[in-house]
Amino acid sequence: MSEPTPTDKILDLFLLRVREPEYSTDAPYYTTGSIVSAALLRLVVVILAGYGLRQVASGQVTWTVMLFALWALVAWPAYNQYVRFNTNIDDIKRDTLCGVCRHFNPTSQLCSVLDEHVTTDVPPCEGEAWEPRT
Repeated sequence: MSEPTPTDKILDLFLLRVREPEYSTDAPYYTTGSIVSAALLRLVVVILAGYGLRQVASGQVTWTVMLFALWALVAWPAYNQYVRFNTNIDDIKRDTLCGVCRHFNPTSQLCSVLDEHVTTDVPPCEGEAWEPRT
């Protein structure tokens, strides 16, 4: 497992990757919180760029570019990441013991007993705290 470079850390901060990195094997790469926080950070960058663009371009050009940028750089990536997150949750629910346990919290992808992220590899409790969902 390799350590992330500074460029990788920036890509991870704004969630600008197409696929999960190799070093994110022990915890999920996409969570609801990371998707929302990255979308908010991208929104701030787009708004700041809009203020800068307003200084050099007309209002019509600024609004057109800003609407396109909001869709292309904020809303659409967040939607795609949320779809990937839900696909991963569906895989966990279908393929693992944790998916049918009453302690599994799908919105945060956590085992509520141990407060650890659930992956498709090994259950965090190793099956000892498993209780069926009723």
